[in-house]
Amino acid sequence: MEGADLIFTAENLSFRYKDEKGTIFEDVSFKINKGEFVCFMGPNGSGKSTLFQILEGFLKPTSGSLEFEGKDLQELLANEVSKKKFHQKVGILFQNVDTQLFNSTVYDEIAFGPKQMNLSQNEVDQRVEDCLNLFNLNSMRDSVPYNLSGGEKREVALASVLALNPDVILLDEPLVGLTRAKRNELIELFDKLHQAGKTIILITHYFQQIKDVATDYLIFGNGEIVKKTGDELKADPELIHQVEEY
Repeated sequence: MEGADLIFTAENLSFRYKDEKGTIFEDVSFKINKGEFVCFMGPNGSGKSTLFQILEGFLKPTSGSLEFEGKDLQELLANEVSKKKFHQKVGILFQNVDTQLFNSTVYDEIAFGPKQMNLSQNEVDQRVEDCLNLFNLNSMRDSVPYNLSGGEKREVALASVLALNPDVILLDEPLVGLTRAKRNELIELFDKLHQAGKTIILITHYFQQIKDVATDYLIFGNGEIVKKTGDELKADPELIHQVEEY
């Protein structure tokens, strides 16, 4: 897939901190295509979250280039109009969901994004209702998000992301701290979103639970970042053992 099907294109991407952390990764190149379900896998401290923050536009690479749909990401974010369009196309779930919950009720939290898109009140209401039903959150619609459990907060934050109907969904460790059953529920949801045409990019350590739905992997380790298709990974027992250890 090329051209219009490209979502992210990284060329010789490097990131170095100025403090004692030093170089996180260097000269990394990869492409993420429309409709892929990509898992970032690697040990703690290998640069997964740093690269995610670069894809989100919150960090700038030290060197190299990163394009979103064929256009330089930093240039897109420097313009208010294209920046708004980027954030409508790319939904982001942070690892610490407390940082993205700031409204007084669950309803208002989910409605916030659609309201910023200048949708009609009827359409805003419909999107909120759809997301409340998707996560069985109807009984919590008037609850204060801050008072919910960790798992409930994550569902509300994810519902607020999906209410924007983004083309690309970035998920930073969405399965951490959940029961196996709840992880399976979310993986099933991610698979349905992927089957509906969404591009899914997530960080996870749960290879055994994600392996049947992911199409591609970005594997971090030994100072390198390599992209493998699901078939390539499954054909490499040594690499499977490596990612199972993460």
